[in-house]
This record gives sequence, structure tokens and C-alpha cells, in this order.
Amino acid sequence: MRSLALTGALGVVCVVGCAPPDRLAVANYDMIQQHVTTPTEVTELIGEPDNKLGDSWLYERPDKHLTVMIDFDKNGKVERKQWIDGLGESWHDSRDTAPREKR
Repeated sequence: MRSLALTGALGVVCVVGCAPPDRLAVANYDMIQQHVTTPTEVTELIGEPDNKLGDSWLYERPDKHLTVMIDFDKNGKVERKQWIDGLGESWHDSRDTAPREKR
């Protein structure tokens, strides 16, 4: 019985400890290019979205106060991307020409 409990505990540790790292990071987001990057490439860079709302994809990390939005044009390329970091107090919108900065 004790060996069964130990095996179960190790399984839980492996499931939690072996989870793939979250790819939703600034470096990966910065690799997404307007009018170039496709939905498949976005998925490869930052993972599957939490919600797909038509041509808009939404990524949310409430624990990090992070929201990322990706909009695709009619040709299936990224039209707009937004990075909203509530903890880091930064907001980047590809429609703005200013670099990502604290606001």
C-alpha cells in the first residue's frame, strides 16, 4: 500500500513538474510580424489561444495579469497584435508606432 501511495505521489509531481513551459513570452511575441505571420506560425511561437473570437485570438494569464490579442486579416496574416501586462505596466499595440514602454 505504501508503495502504491509513493507511486501516485511521484506521478503527480511528474505531471506538475513535467508540464511544458508557457511559450507566451515577450521574446516570442516580438517574433510575430504584421502582414507576415500566419495562424500556424503564431501557434508555434506562443501556443494555442485561450479563446478564438472569429479572426481574433485571445491569450490570458490572470495569474500574471497578462493579456495578448492577435487579429488576423482576410488573407490569414497578423493584422494587429497587442501585449497588455498589468504587473509590468506595459502595453504594446502594433497600431502604435511607439515602442513598448511603461505607462
